[in-house]
Amino acid sequence: MVVENESGNKMTTNNDKIQFRGKVEKEATQVVDQLRLGGINTSELARRGLQEKLRETLSEEEKITLHRQYEQGELSEEVAEILIGDALEEIAREREAFEEAAELDRSGVFQQ
Repeated sequence: MVVENESGNKMTTNNDKIQFRGKVEKEATQVVDQLRLGGINTSELARRGLQEKLRETLSEEEKITLHRQYEQGELSEEVAEILIGDALEEIAREREAFEEAAELDRSGVFQQ
């Protein structure tokens, strides 16, 4: 089911499943599963693979937009972590460094 959010953007609901036709992928998964003594966790592989690909598809501009949405409370921390991952911490570190630099004593730095 697709719904519109407050901004008019279309979103899927939590009840939607992500599905695709992956006959060859399924066969490859079964082969690897048979090779491993305990098998493989295909759900975890799919989840991690989807997270990687989602991150790869985002431009820097889109990551910045998502971070702003996260800061404004429009995006949950869990979703932000999936989409921009390490960038959350990196942006926070850069912001702290910028704020610290802005607070430095600048007297005598500029000549009149």
